[in-house]
Amino acid sequence: MVGAIILVAPEIPQLPRGGSAAKTSGGDSRPEEFKKGTPLACIEVLGRSVLERGVDQMLRAGVNAITLLGDSCFAPVRDEVDQAATNFPLTWGDDAWRGATRTLRRHKEPGIDVTFLVRAAAYVELDPLDALQFHRGQQQVVTRAFDEAGPLDIWIIDTAGVAESEDIVRTLGESEPARYEVPGYVNRLEGPRDLRRLVVDSLSSRCRLRPQGSETRPGVWVDEGAQVHRTARIVAPAFLGRKSKIEEQCLITRCSNVESNCQIDYGTVVEDSSILSNSYVGIGLDVSHSIVNGNQLLNLERGVALEIQDPGMIRRNAIPRKEANLQPADTFDWEETKSTREEEKRGLDLDDVSEL
Repeated sequence: MVGAIILVAPEIPQLPRGGSAAKTSGGDSRPEEFKKGTPLACIEVLGRSVLERGVDQMLRAGVNAITLLGDSCFAPVRDEVDQAATNFPLTWGDDAWRGATRTLRRHKEPGIDVTFLVRAAAYVELDPLDALQFHRGQQQVVTRAFDEAGPLDIWIIDTAGVAESEDIVRTLGESEPARYEVPGYVNRLEGPRDLRRLVVDSLSSRCRLRPQGSETRPGVWVDEGAQVHRTARIVAPAFLGRKSKIEEQCLITRCSNVESNCQIDYGTVVEDSSILSNSYVGIGLDVSHSIVNGNQLLNLERGVALEIQDPGMIRRNAIPRKEANLQPADTFDWEETKSTREEEKRGLDLDDVSEL
């Protein structure tokens, strides 16, 4: 039997960092400054978190027992992390790594001979069955996944090879693991730029991650309950999340994603940007090369992060209200058109905020 332990936890400090071998595009912006401590793997991306997708990856591979452990350092954002796990509740404790040690010991009783140990930190297109076959052929206690940039926080451990009194952190630190080279796509999610790159790579079919919902036309993905005004324009590739609302005269274009329960108000342009779940973007704005989360705006082109105090511009969204002039997105008569901007737009251009 095969088990899996998935941790929402900080990395082990004495081990080589997953991104130490090569600096990624996201390394210049710390995610905690923008998302208030929420691990990027727990943020909804194209309808689902990377954490939830990782659980599904294990289930499809026939992993028998999956345990999710959350570290107390993420307690301030516990609700958001729990929501990212969806169908698998997290067990929270003071030290998730110690919890992993206890879980690994318990795996011996039902006869789980091999355990995947994964820190939810990166999006990795790993074939668990191929990795498991490689591990068993190496005849070593520990195998660790690598890509061309260095080690990843994914281990395969022979349960019987770990002594009852041994701490898993010590085992990982002192052992010389077998190296499993991941042949597929890897995004380390080290910063907001990597989060944005994952969206673009998915919508451009550069990786296997697929948006939730239906592809209503080539390159346009719409999740359940999304609403689009008949005068709004959605230019592929783009994604509209569950119960999102796009008001009249809006334009969504250039690999933009509007996640669940978001509202884009009258005449606003969203270009090459990510609107994270439960965000409202106000009237007549131009959001370009940015990530919006509630009242936070991060302009990736200029490297500027702001908190907007005016709730009429951007804010944490309330539950969307029903409107008679809105229709379900799957019945919307999509019209492909080039990105054009209204000559007169009410409000402030968000692309110019960083200059104020």
